[in-house]
Amino acid sequence: MKIALTGASGLVGSRFFDLLKSKYEIIPISSSYGIDITDAKKVKKVLFLKNPTLIVHMAAKTGVDGCEGDREKDSKKLKKSKVLKNREVSLYNLDQDAWKGSDSAFGINVVGTKNLSDYAQKNKIPMIYISTDFVFDGGKDGTYTEEDTPNPINWYGQTKLWGERTLPSEHLVTRISYPYGYKSQIKKDFVWGLVDLILNQDIARLVSDQIITPTFIDDVVSALDFLIGKKARGLFNVVGNNFLSPYEIGIAIAREFAVSSIKIETITREELYKDRAPRPFNVMLKNDKLRGLGFEMTDFFDAIQLIMGRPHPQPSPLGRGK
Repeated sequence: MKIALTGASGLVGSRFFDLLKSKYEIIPISSSYGIDITDAKKVKKVLFLKNPTLIVHMAAKTGVDGCEGDREKDSKKLKKSKVLKNREVSLYNLDQDAWKGSDSAFGINVVGTKNLSDYAQKNKIPMIYISTDFVFDGGKDGTYTEEDTPNPINWYGQTKLWGERTLPSEHLVTRISYPYGYKSQIKKDFVWGLVDLILNQDIARLVSDQIITPTFIDDVVSALDFLIGKKARGLFNVVGNNFLSPYEIGIAIAREFAVSSIKIETITREELYKDRAPRPFNVMLKNDKLRGLGFEMTDFFDAIQLIMGRPHPQPSPLGRGK
């Protein structure tokens, strides 16, 4: 199988490439390789020449505050072209060429995705889109499944949701949440950010009233491999098994490193995110649909031992699907 992979230089994409390059022929398609996904003609030309049998789309603008900074400019442009009304975008009437070269959240997360989706549909090849838990507002009293109605509260989540909607149901959308993994030279994930904080500071103030679903990156890669093998379509939550606050995660990391000198204090989400883009604070995604197919995600506390180099009795993260 020949896979065109966008976001190959990113946190998850680089791990996908490293772990699966011996199994699949993987063709990197990203700005690091001189390919701008907002350029519809360039995307079409490159994909035509490479002739992949599957597109895995991981490229995105993910900085929540940076995306929020794009909202006003993006919205004005969309309203001027008369494709945005009441928080809905008419993707059918979208002038993709007008967004060529854009580095905004809408340009990358929506137009770039639509360019890839259009090629996949026209050439009848499957596509996998990596989305996010930020499509939800976090206001539900309980867990979220694939059946819940999205309601994003920031521009990042909104553009990722519109990106999902560029794909028809015969393709695959996977939602991930707070990815973490082995220490990367490319980008520091939130777990390694906490590790640095705990090892180098006397006091750490961590949010206690925000609940997240941390997800082991190797599990994401393994689950995607599993879903490719199953020829899965539709929507799947590809997330971890645990619902934790950053404060609880910090305590676990300090315990793992046997750090007793640091004082870990709690801080509220209102304090941490004051004057920043709004976040969904209680987004607990369930992975029952994925588990029902026979794939098990790694427990957070077991994964922490793995990435910290501790002996671990569990099998490799790859190949746990049945």
